[in-house]
Amino acid sequence: MKKDRVRRDHAARTSGWPSKFTRLTTAVPPATATSSSARPGRSCIAQLFPRAAPAVAVLLLVLAGSLARPVAQRAPSPASGEAVFAASCRDCHNGDNFRAPSIDVMHARSPQAILDALTSGPMRYQGLALSGEERRAVAEFITGRTLRGTVTGTTIGACSGRRAPMPDPFTRPLWNGWGASLRNTHLQSAAQAGLTADQVRRLHLKWAFGFPDTTSAWAQPTIAGGRLFVGSQNGTVYSLDAASGCVVWTFTAQGGVRAAVSIGPCAQGGRRGGAFTAYVADQKGFVYALDAATGQLLWTRKVEDHPLVRLTGAPVLHDGRLFVPTSSYEEGGKPPGYACCTFRGSVVALDARTGEVV
Repeated sequence: MKKDRVRRDHAARTSGWPSKFTRLTTAVPPATATSSSARPGRSCIAQLFPRAAPAVAVLLLVLAGSLARPVAQRAPSPASGEAVFAASCRDCHNGDNFRAPSIDVMHARSPQAILDALTSGPMRYQGLALSGEERRAVAEFITGRTLRGTVTGTTIGACSGRRAPMPDPFTRPLWNGWGASLRNTHLQSAAQAGLTADQVRRLHLKWAFGFPDTTSAWAQPTIAGGRLFVGSQNGTVYSLDAASGCVVWTFTAQGGVRAAVSIGPCAQGGRRGGAFTAYVADQKGFVYALDAATGQLLWTRKVEDHPLVRLTGAPVLHDGRLFVPTSSYEEGGKPPGYACCTFRGSVVALDARTGEVV
């Protein structure tokens, strides 16, 4: 599927954005990770790359339920707060714009106040263009103080002990992606849910999960294979044990994750050994294929090069293709001189195995 694109050079020149945009066109091989529980050979990564190291661990907790259980993370490169400020903030916060406080004025604020402004305050649209780590780094640079905890919040709450391999999600209670089915009906049968309508009124809170460095919980959780998969406003994707809420693994996307995670058979084709892939879309236009058992990156693709792109719709997997809807935030947060409107919504079809645009 090819997309009809509009010319954006003029908008780029009048908005302060670069005049050319680089599309990520190559699939990325999985990064090294370590796992504390999943057995080698049962994950999608183990099948794709037999000698790849298992996958790393870190994490936390969430809400309600039924179902059950494996830890990993892609290690992001440290962000420089000074570099982020120079690239994204200095043009307005240089002391010449009476509407934007200078860095000297902001220095008196707390790093949490800066972070809140970038996630839910007046700078939330500008904050969309930054990763969770970049927002933390620039908040610490401006204030000269350090935020507590980590961007993923996984200093506590990680699952402990040896874990069984992730079972086939399609043989257990399942809520996959946004609408639970290709028909997008949001309908769940009693058999698929694992409980009856009469039991619903007797449900009670079993555990709760707090997202670090966020002010909003955007994404709808996905339940599959005894796991709860959910993205966060700061770009961290969590795989939680649905029975206990402990964190199995985390993955750091380049932008916030608002769309529901979609689970499908191993990206290499087939469900050999119970291996499955988690498909994630972020607020910077990137789509990721992750090993659902370990969180290991299989491939990533930027599906739209417009600077104001964001992916809010859940990817949908069908017949070996991943369909990704695109949107933007041109309706708000535009810099002075922006020549509206240059974005055109579209649907991109990717090869689920490689991430190549079909």
